[in-house]
Amino acid sequence: MDGSLIILYFVVSNLLALYLYRKKKIQLWISGIVMALLVPVITYSFISLDIYYSNKNTGDGYSDASFGGGTIAIILAFNAIAMFVIGVLLNIFTFIKKKRKAGESHVLER
Repeated sequence: MDGSLIILYFVVSNLLALYLYRKKKIQLWISGIVMALLVPVITYSFISLDIYYSNKNTGDGYSDASFGGGTIAIILAFNAIAMFVIGVLLNIFTFIKKKRKAGESHVLER
């Protein structure tokens, strides 16, 4: 089994998270948490598919499946962590920007 499914999931999930953030439906840090919670489910699914197809074709695919599953888990976990950190930093930046703007408008009113 090639890595096209995992790449497709990776691209679609990131584009969906960015689309929802742009439309102000969900924050990026929440998307990061959801992705982090889905990492074990997705990794297990890909490992089981890989073992199934490897056993069907060659007879022994456990070592390849474990290596591939570990790689998938690490990549998805780093992606979820990066999305969470970026979302938190964007929220902090937006909060500071709003406070600064509110402070400037208060100074102008006097």
